[in-house]
Amino acid sequence: MAELNLGWIPRHHVRARVALTSLLRSLKALGVICAIAHGECVDDYDAGCVLNLFLVASDDQRAKIVSSWLSKMTQRYERDVGKVLAFTVVSLDELADYNPSELNEILDTGVHIMGDIDKGLIMRNLKQKYVFITYDASYMTVRERLRLRDELFGKEVIFIHGSVPRKAKVEGLVEKAGGLRVGEKAFIIPKDRAKLVMDELDKRGIRYFSREIELSLTDIRHLKSRST
Repeated sequence: MAELNLGWIPRHHVRARVALTSLLRSLKALGVICAIAHGECVDDYDAGCVLNLFLVASDDQRAKIVSSWLSKMTQRYERDVGKVLAFTVVSLDELADYNPSELNEILDTGVHIMGDIDKGLIMRNLKQKYVFITYDASYMTVRERLRLRDELFGKEVIFIHGSVPRKAKVEGLVEKAGGLRVGEKAFIIPKDRAKLVMDELDKRGIRYFSREIELSLTDIRHLKSRST
């Protein structure tokens, strides 16, 4: 078994490191091919109360076995780790249907601690469903276009902190729904949240075109770098 990545746990937590090593070895034997730690304990192990572990099993049957085993064994490991252990178990096939925004957050902020499949491989190869939407503002007045742009994509506001003026970004509807602006009048949004935005456009009588597409998380990162 490849060396486990537990360097984010302070060395003085010897008992916790030993317990997690035992836990991860058992999960590996049960069919877990990727384990990612994320959340408050990764940011600050001593201050965090909950250790979140995102587990990918090799297939659906293995995922069920892992979930069943954890339901019986979690409390035992919690005593030794000294943290509440929260598990998310998915199969490799289920990854494609997992909430894109949540998965992106886990992969962006989490730490790969065990398994043959690492975060980079998932981000490069996993394709998830998004909806590409472009809207028509040609019939709107300039003021209406600007208002719609701010509502969809957010805007910068200036506020006074003490005596110093500062800028802050107010999120728009697209960003709140986990989407990304990719053009002047175009954006992509996770398929499971697209209806919220399209319903809002329909309610306002905005003409738009939508098309379902598949993007990897690496694709999304590339689009983000181009949009900034």
